[in-house]
Amino acid sequence: IWSHVKRLPQTSPATHRCGTIEHMARAGDELVNPITCERIVFRKTAAETGGALLEMDDFWMRPGHRAPAHAHPGMRERWEVIAGMASFAIGGVEQRAGPGHVVVADPGVAHQAWNATAEPVHLRIEMCPALQWETFVERLFALAADAHSAGHQQPDPARLLELMREFPREIALMPDRRGRT
Repeated sequence: IWSHVKRLPQTSPATHRCGTIEHMARAGDELVNPITCERIVFRKTAAETGGALLEMDDFWMRPGHRAPAHAHPGMRERWEVIAGMASFAIGGVEQRAGPGHVVVADPGVAHQAWNATAEPVHLRIEMCPALQWETFVERLFALAADAHSAGHQQPDPARLLELMREFPREIALMPDRRGRT
């Protein structure tokens, strides 16, 4: 049983068998990454929108929290800053955004997002279309939970690469603004 998946209101947690997800995300499900302290709460799921949209609240509690440079080959990502200040590099152009600001990365455009402040950041994120992003995030956070339980500071890179290869329409690593992947 994954301790990092919670149901709001109270229901049973998600389970996994042989590395596959037997759980379908629902509005109110919460995931916590114990390594990055990132917390995601699903607001609208692929099942609820017929695959058109995934909407989630994302909380970056740790200063310096930074997603690696990546692109979504088959999805548009839209962030609305609810609280705090977030920084973004979209197609090589950096910008900061505060409450009420909206930032968009179109499909295939390399981007990064990070908390460049000492304060928490709350974002509302839309992935359009939803594709299998919920499953990818659930499995990514499960890898982080496994690594954390084993006393590691990050998931096994080989397992991360294997996971990413399973979701080629959802995610592709890109060099960051300094040319590193």
